[in-house]
Amino acid sequence: MTSAGAGPSQLHDALRELVAEHGPGILADAAGFRGVLDDVLTEEQATTGDINLLVDAVRFGVLQPLGELIDGGADPARAVEEAGARLARDRGGDDLAASSWAAAVLGYAVGRVPAAVVLRHRSSRPATGPLPPPVTGPAAAAAPYSSPPTAWPPPPTAVPAPAPYASPAAYPPGGYAPPVAGPGPGAGLPRRRGAAPWIAAAVAGVILVGGGVGAVVALAGGDEDPGRRTQTPSGPTTPAVDVDPAAIDERYGSLSSRITAGASDCEADEPGAGETEVVRCTVSTGTLRLVTYADDAALTAARTARLDYRAGTMTADNDATALYEFDPERGGTSDPAVVYWDSRSALQSAQLEGEGTATIDAVVATFTDTSPRVTEPTAPAHPVLREFIGINMDVAACTRQRTYFTGETEESSCEPGVEGIVVTVGRYSTRKQMKADRRYYKEQYDDAATRGDGGTWRFGEGDPEGGYYAYLDSTGETATLYWDWNSEDCHCYGVAWSFEGDLGKLEAWWPSDD
Repeated sequence: MTSAGAGPSQLHDALRELVAEHGPGILADAAGFRGVLDDVLTEEQATTGDINLLVDAVRFGVLQPLGELIDGGADPARAVEEAGARLARDRGGDDLAASSWAAAVLGYAVGRVPAAVVLRHRSSRPATGPLPPPVTGPAAAAAPYSSPPTAWPPPPTAVPAPAPYASPAAYPPGGYAPPVAGPGPGAGLPRRRGAAPWIAAAVAGVILVGGGVGAVVALAGGDEDPGRRTQTPSGPTTPAVDVDPAAIDERYGSLSSRITAGASDCEADEPGAGETEVVRCTVSTGTLRLVTYADDAALTAARTARLDYRAGTMTADNDATALYEFDPERGGTSDPAVVYWDSRSALQSAQLEGEGTATIDAVVATFTDTSPRVTEPTAPAHPVLREFIGINMDVAACTRQRTYFTGETEESSCEPGVEGIVVTVGRYSTRKQMKADRRYYKEQYDDAATRGDGGTWRFGEGDPEGGYYAYLDSTGETATLYWDWNSEDCHCYGVAWSFEGDLGKLEAWWPSDD
């Protein structure tokens, strides 16, 4: 990865000088801002891709959510990630790293983001060349920034801050549909990206045994068995844990047919609260942690803590088993990639956690090598979401993908059967989160020069309300159609794009209820 803005006067410094000289009003008009950048920046300071990205950040009003988050108490690093996620989404693309960098640069220019945050995002994004049409990068926390607030320019469009994370409600009985055959998540489909990253550190019931651990009294003549816990002066000897790979495979056979495939250096760990056995092994992508629980309540607590629905996740929970995946690139954090799965009947779970540069794809490959008893979901699962999709699409044409936004219980990319249209559908855990999406698209619709003819769609008298907003952006290059269903057991949304700017095609495809 390379950085933009090299040279004695770096890009973010140059923009800050411009704002200091001309005032924040230069960030209120995208066309005027581009003219200024073209006039004052050298090729060493910014590539065409950099300028395009910054102009888009102004055009889509990235400073509004950034300012709201900082004023609400978020540290600048997290505020940049949140605002960058919204910008990436609005551009219809999946380059969260680049969008977060643009948010950081503009925030620095108006005195709200420290240079350290800009530099972190600058180093985490790929070199910017020509950016593709709308079709992610770790971020680190920054020290508190004490620069006095600067007046925010009025952005052309007001983008609301993402809704805060809320613990999801459980699916209703029968809410999980078994996966159906199909391509892997998101295979061959254009994707949007965004993530309102949520730094969640919930690890199921892991409480280290308290008290001082005294000198260990060696058993059997003092020879130490790495798989055996030994007696201390204050307690009896606990049973030995057989860490031979064949024995582990046999004990954890309800999770995978060969759980130790590719594993080495397996050893017993101290169980936490509600755990009767813990085994940790080294794998090529990081570590494998196997747990046997004392009872069903302990397993349920561990599962509930693990299925956190932050951005970048994919989950499947049919009660008997659960699967969880977390992609830090999509989630916009520096947390490790994770795959977790469990078995209620066996009261056991396994978790693969990546280390270093291990990607979610690499960790999933390690998971697959164990021949697990659970499979990744490939289709929309929640029954009401499936009903929502069926309004204007074939559910079989939708493929699960990891989520882009905090609070989504699931998200899928769909083939609508019309060339040139790209669709994403999803379900939020709360009404508040879905309504934040609706407000955002309503504002875009209100500000658009070209609006669709479909009006505001509703399911019908007496039914839960549904929003519908179709519009063409100011460039004429991207047409967007948003719709949702504010049902108590759904909180579902859909977004369709035409990157050819064909608003008529979008509305002709979507069946209006008028």
